[in-house]
Amino acid sequence: MDWKRIVRFKIGGELWGVPLHVILLMALITLILMIGGAYLGFRFGSNQINP
Repeated sequence: MDWKRIVRFKIGGELWGVPLHVILLMALITLILMIGGAYLGFRFGSNQINP
């Protein structure tokens, strides 16, 4: 697989070109942050006292 291949897409009329490895790195970081936020939200939410 060519990790340096440029992926082109259009957002709001602007043409973007980003290397594939950068897109995969951003997706991985996003998933890690989403899983971490869900875990912390569950942990802090379960410690609340119900009236």
